[in-house]
Amino acid sequence: MKLFPKKAPHISSDTSNKTVMGDAVVTLAALYFMSVCYYGQRAVQLGLLSVAVCWGADAFCVWLRGRKVSLRNFSPAVTGMIIPLMMPANIPFHVVVVADLFAILLVKQPFGGLGNNLFNPAAGGLAFAIACWPAQMFSYPVPNTSLDLWGEVSSSVSSSAAYTLSIGGVPMEDYTTVLLGRQAGPMGTTCVLVILACLLYLIFRGTVRYQQSLLLLLTVAALSFFFPRGAAEGVASAFYEVLATPVLFCAAFMFTDPVTSPCRGIAKGVYGVLGGIIMVLFTRFGGYEQTMVFAILLMNALSPALDELAEGYITKKRRMRYGRKVAIDLSGEDDFGTDEGVPAAEGAQNA
Repeated sequence: MKLFPKKAPHISSDTSNKTVMGDAVVTLAALYFMSVCYYGQRAVQLGLLSVAVCWGADAFCVWLRGRKVSLRNFSPAVTGMIIPLMMPANIPFHVVVVADLFAILLVKQPFGGLGNNLFNPAAGGLAFAIACWPAQMFSYPVPNTSLDLWGEVSSSVSSSAAYTLSIGGVPMEDYTTVLLGRQAGPMGTTCVLVILACLLYLIFRGTVRYQQSLLLLLTVAALSFFFPRGAAEGVASAFYEVLATPVLFCAAFMFTDPVTSPCRGIAKGVYGVLGGIIMVLFTRFGGYEQTMVFAILLMNALSPALDELAEGYITKKRRMRYGRKVAIDLSGEDDFGTDEGVPAAEGAQNA
């Protein structure tokens, strides 16, 4: 029989890079549809431009390394779709292009490309854009306004709920307005009900593990409930911190990146809780209105250590169980065939 060696991994599964990234593209497309409803066709232009830049930069790097460019690789498309959704709809085009290039050329490809990057590319690109253009990144147009398709957009801007919370105030939007997304903010992170539906879809499909997202949201909600940073207290503080800011979007699409997240289930749980704590600390003491992407990058750096600690813990527990099993087997073997401490053969001779 002739054997044909194949590259790892060798575990059979229904999921693949194509299915995982395909699910992400489908859910992100739903958020672009909502962005068009709020801000017009400019949202689509930003998304198409971003996807084209990310895909072109990724293909160029793959070509430089002497490898074949695969059209089935949807990862640059996912990165290109996420970046504009975390930006205002009136963001200048050059900011999106620079964020895309930074994400692909400096965050993803230097580590080896798909499956080898240590940091989430979209989070890296957004962090760079926030550091370079904070005024443009945090100037949000009023929802339900049609923006110009080309050139600089001059429209009335509004402060977001995240900014109101950062200065110790209470957002003016009521709960219904927040849930329906009729509030100022990054164009793809305000429609809470659609994001929740997308998250449930990804969990049902197995694209996202619920431990990370659920524990992250619960941790942020609990800390906001007991330690509010503004005049809103208790349930109101937890509601606004989780649903009126990009926390929910990050929990669904960025914090759960399978490449930069831990592999072990116990590590995923710790990753979610620790990520929620760090995210709250960044919102309290960070220098920007929105600091979720910086918390995500820090957690990406800690992901290998969490996996190593989880593997050591699981190995220790496995050895303990094996040791107890061996002890029980040996104890049963000693008891079998003996009569009050006298070996069975010797007992038979005495009889």
